[in-house]
Amino acid sequence: MKILGIDVGTSSIKAVEIDSAFGRYEVQEYHERRLLPGGDPAQAISQLVMELPKAPDRVVMSLKTRQVTLRNLQLPTRDKKAIVAGVGFELDDELPFSVENAVYDFSIISQSKAGTQVHVAAATQANLTASLETWKSGGVDPEVVTTEAWAYRTLLNRILTPKDQTEPILLIQMGHERTTLYVHWRGIPILARDIPWGGGDLTTAICQRYNVSVDQAESAKLDHGFIIPPSQTAAVTMEQIEFSDVLSKPVQSLIAEVRQVRLTARNVTGLGLRQIYTSGGTSLLPGLNASIEQLLKVPVKSLPALSSIATSGVTYSETTDAVFLLACSLALCMVGSDRAATVNFRKGAFSKQTRTREFSVGSLKRPMMAAVAIILCFFTSMIVQATVYSSQIAQTNTDLERAVRGFFGNLSHSAVRTYMANITTLKMQVKNDLKKAQEMSKVTGPNPKSPITFLRDLSKSVPKDILVDMTHFQLGAEPSTSYLSTSHTTASMTFLVGSKEQVDRLSTILSTKMTNLKTSHLEQAPAPGGKGTRYKVTFTGNPTEEAFGTWN
Repeated sequence: MKILGIDVGTSSIKAVEIDSAFGRYEVQEYHERRLLPGGDPAQAISQLVMELPKAPDRVVMSLKTRQVTLRNLQLPTRDKKAIVAGVGFELDDELPFSVENAVYDFSIISQSKAGTQVHVAAATQANLTASLETWKSGGVDPEVVTTEAWAYRTLLNRILTPKDQTEPILLIQMGHERTTLYVHWRGIPILARDIPWGGGDLTTAICQRYNVSVDQAESAKLDHGFIIPPSQTAAVTMEQIEFSDVLSKPVQSLIAEVRQVRLTARNVTGLGLRQIYTSGGTSLLPGLNASIEQLLKVPVKSLPALSSIATSGVTYSETTDAVFLLACSLALCMVGSDRAATVNFRKGAFSKQTRTREFSVGSLKRPMMAAVAIILCFFTSMIVQATVYSSQIAQTNTDLERAVRGFFGNLSHSAVRTYMANITTLKMQVKNDLKKAQEMSKVTGPNPKSPITFLRDLSKSVPKDILVDMTHFQLGAEPSTSYLSTSHTTASMTFLVGSKEQVDRLSTILSTKMTNLKTSHLEQAPAPGGKGTRYKVTFTGNPTEEAFGTWN
């Protein structure tokens, strides 16, 4: 499913595409359409959506933080109907506007025996209607309209561990004209505040100090802008300090707002800020994060939105991570288990309506003709396949019958049909005939353990310097042993050898060709002609298979 999160800013329209399937998700693409001063956001939205290669399956957008009020309520019940009634009752006294003119939604944060904690977001029907009309005029009718706070909550819960959220976390989303301060603690939004401060304030300060145009000031800020942290003022020139002071003065307004938010967060949670994250194009100004950190005594760093959720290990540029944080957070609201719990104002009277179309017989003519053609092609294909398969089966049966007759000899047609009808019987008969053929081959075939072959292999193995005379040789089964195909072959050989050393060498050679080798006692015997002495020795054992070799 392709999900598109759209962030409608004051200077540009930003969108992030996320592809979600089978519990996995991946950032596919991101888009930005710049807004000219006084430009129509609807037109920019329309152009951005029209340039997409494929229409998204779900679109997620949000109301501005200044258009929404948030509450975290603790209700002493776990019953769903009671929770719905309790939320409406609590909002009747809490909202700064009439409940009759409000649209609200809530999400269950946690439940325990004591009751249920819910996060509630409410807005006026007029603001929601105006936003929907603007978006629809741009060709976009989102399935989900949530809050910026809930989107940031979704992103932070995905990239931070529960241990990282034991103390409050502040996210500063810096836009061109406005900045959102969002406090997150233990997985839930604590507060969200929208202030009229942004990168445009820095541009205005440069315009007023150096008397240049807005475009020149914007270029100077982007290309050469910086803020010198208090700890580094001694290592720079007076000109650099002067330029830094021009940008530092507007930042003091932001610092004052952050101090107010920090105080509110401490009153709600009883804890100080653990971490400050910055995002938005203005957050990339060199030295800004370090200055905020040194002034507030809280760790500050940029939040790499896209890089943090990229499952494929892709790393995006600092600018891309900063600019597309809200659009990415909105798209994540429809990924995984979060989509069921997402705060969504498009419910009840504001549910997305599906448009019905009027069909006529004429409009159905071409689709029906195409359907008929497809059905005809399908049945024609099935008939052709059945004909081909029948022909192949008949040919296979003929070949099988011919093979059975060739193997078993002349058989009657009834016998062949019996064999072909019962494959088990055919296999058993084939195995029996093969076994008979193997037994006959043992009787009529050549002797695999020929005594001559053994003698031939032995004569090649005895070197010429060993002088021996064989006086007795017997190879085969014992005369009293009945014939068995598994009976062991025995060999007995008597030699006249010239010396005891040659007897040992001959024993070593025979040990490689016989198992269970046994050597008799040496007996002296006169040499031919009465010159010298020779030794008579007898070897017995079981020849190995390798000892017989093969005839070449």
